[in-house]
Amino acid sequence: MQTRCERDGQTEIGIIEHEGHEFTALGANVNGPHIAAYTTRRNGELVLTTWCGATMLACRSSVIETFWNEAFAVLFRLANQRFIVGYSLGEGMLFRGELLVDCTEDAKHKAMKLSDYWAEVDADDEAQFEDE
Repeated sequence: MQTRCERDGQTEIGIIEHEGHEFTALGANVNGPHIAAYTTRRNGELVLTTWCGATMLACRSSVIETFWNEAFAVLFRLANQRFIVGYSLGEGMLFRGELLVDCTEDAKHKAMKLSDYWAEVDADDEAQFEDE
């Protein structure tokens, strides 16, 4: 089995070759203020990476809440009152977040709202998968 990534602008495509077949999936991407990436820890700090493991963002982060299924809400603090807030299914898993610029709303509150939304989407997906 071999893996590789291809980039098209701000979109990454992850490719796995296995037994002569090629499987592709959307990897990390940035679309306007929306960000999809993967979480990992490096030197004790939470960072966002591409599917292939390249660092997308390494800055001060705070896990706001950890959920029963090891998912967590996280807030990345950028310069000039900017934040990236979002939700991850756990370390090494998909992170879905949003860039907040000149955040007038409390960033922690926004992180929790996004996390609640994605947790509900994930629970619905899991329930649908179990029904099939």
